[in-house]
Amino acid sequence: MSAQRTEEPVVPTLGENPAATASTTTVPLAQDDEYSREDDKSSNEEGIDAKDILNLGSKSKGVIEMESLKARINNKWRFVIYLFFMFVSYSLSLDQSTATPYLNYAVSKGFKLHSLQASVAVVTSIFSAMAPTPIAKFADYFGRVYAEIGCLVLYTVGQAVMASAKGIVQFSAGSSIHTLGISGMFILQNIIIADISSLRNRYWWLVAPSVPQVFNSFLGANVAASMLGRGDPNNSWRWGIAMFCLLIPPITTPIILTLWRGTRPSKSVKAQLKQIKRERVSQTTFGQRLWANTKDIFWKLDVIGLVLFIAGIGLFLVTLTLANSRYNRWSDAHTIAQLIVGFAITCGFVVWERWFAPIPLLPFALIKRRTVVGCCLLALWHPLAGRCVSTYLYTYLQVAADQSQISATRITTFPTIGGWVTAVIGALVARRFRVLKPIIIFGMFIETLATGLMLKYRTSGSSQAELAIIQILRGASNGFLSYPIQALIQAAAPHEHLALVTTGWTAIYYVAFGIGAAISGAMWTNLVPDKLNIYLQGNQTLIAAAYSDPLTYATQWPVGTWQRDGVARAQDEAQRVMVIVGTVVSFVGMLTAIFVLENLKLTDNQSLEESEEYITSAEKSQKKALTISAVRDGPVAAQ
Repeated sequence: MSAQRTEEPVVPTLGENPAATASTTTVPLAQDDEYSREDDKSSNEEGIDAKDILNLGSKSKGVIEMESLKARINNKWRFVIYLFFMFVSYSLSLDQSTATPYLNYAVSKGFKLHSLQASVAVVTSIFSAMAPTPIAKFADYFGRVYAEIGCLVLYTVGQAVMASAKGIVQFSAGSSIHTLGISGMFILQNIIIADISSLRNRYWWLVAPSVPQVFNSFLGANVAASMLGRGDPNNSWRWGIAMFCLLIPPITTPIILTLWRGTRPSKSVKAQLKQIKRERVSQTTFGQRLWANTKDIFWKLDVIGLVLFIAGIGLFLVTLTLANSRYNRWSDAHTIAQLIVGFAITCGFVVWERWFAPIPLLPFALIKRRTVVGCCLLALWHPLAGRCVSTYLYTYLQVAADQSQISATRITTFPTIGGWVTAVIGALVARRFRVLKPIIIFGMFIETLATGLMLKYRTSGSSQAELAIIQILRGASNGFLSYPIQALIQAAAPHEHLALVTTGWTAIYYVAFGIGAAISGAMWTNLVPDKLNIYLQGNQTLIAAAYSDPLTYATQWPVGTWQRDGVARAQDEAQRVMVIVGTVVSFVGMLTAIFVLENLKLTDNQSLEESEEYITSAEKSQKKALTISAVRDGPVAAQ
């Protein structure tokens, strides 16, 4: 393993007294070639070898463990991991597909509090956005195995609490715990796949385990209906939720066991760890060790940064979600105050990470890299454009386009199906030609084309085929965007920062969804009432009914009556503005893909050598200043 000498020791040599460590301690900064070969087998069959110990000073425990696993794993065990990730992904997707019907029955029939359904949904969405980043940091510090076990426990406990809840408060608490678990399991799947796959195959292996999810677009409703149709309707939802407590743990266990077997230390390393622990026990008191351990966790997890990040993002998303609700408006004083406080906390997070954090979540040198900036911008433009043209689509299809409930449901789900098909095609193309930028540009081009064509083919006079084809075309762009953008931002980052780059990109994606929903909501609430006032001839009774409950209104007035045609025309004109905004945003995204992204060449390595070296000297000095022994049960400050 190649190494470079540093001016100061970074990690004491295992088995020695830290004070006696020579100043010429070497710190491995590059990986052996054996780590970069996809199917290479290591001669060490017992886990982390002693040669990896020094590297723990510059890399986190989770990264070192996964590099050891990748060097040792063969095709058989890699297949086991991918296969069970497919089972887990499908089952969790089925859980999500059935969650809304179960939630509806729980709050309306179980607790007789249907008005609080939106509140539970808001809490769930906020936790989904905030959970991945701290979980990724936990996975880096404590290891992927402990993170996977922790998320599985949270998921199971959350489901159990929801299934046995006696009231809405208990149900909401269980939903929050469950959301932490399921969000963590999804993000850990992406991180672990990225840990053990080559860049050339990354896109494919991110897509492949998730492909079966497409069937849940149709099966989810049938499964929910089957469960809810059995027994007492006031309690039938409980078994629908509880069945996942029994389903998920068994199919997740093989993944955990494989990771544990492949990342456990070798016998020689275990002996050295025990020796260091004995030395520290003899040299320090329990209080000193406890204080050292606490400081180690506090600074390496960047607790202050995580708190600021969660508070800022959480407050921002709460404001975006509630500002256009029935009881809140953007002009309300508390809404403005929440935005100001959220913005201030987010600025505080940036200042802390840039100038004060001893070990920041991500180095600013990496954040300034063109590809990282471009991928983050695309994580903003792509979902923002999508939300602009899809937020009120279901209502528009039934009211203005006169589509049936079944037809509207199918048309809105077409993008999901088209996205999976093109994702598989894009993955095969990326593996053959070893590039991602052209695929992303093509995806943004299709999205821009699809949203632009909506100006002509998404109208109240459009046929069912025209509405469906446009949706399929827009869905086709999704397969060429989300997964390759994620794979590209991972290629631009060193392995040490892969987990947090992935979750940071995910957080931006969630924020963009909130912004898109807020923008579309603002356009709808400002345009539709004025248009209704014009086309319904100022009849306030009709205007109130058409705006507050358009689906019921559509059943009362058939197509061809001026009362129905006026509503259709009002929604037509509102949709046109929303589609124009979506087209402009998509075009900006295409320009971003063309001029900002780097055309990185995908190799057979886990990460690019140039990305591994993309760490500033300032970050290295920061790590030296607070480097401690890699032994988790006994940190000792570097001399």
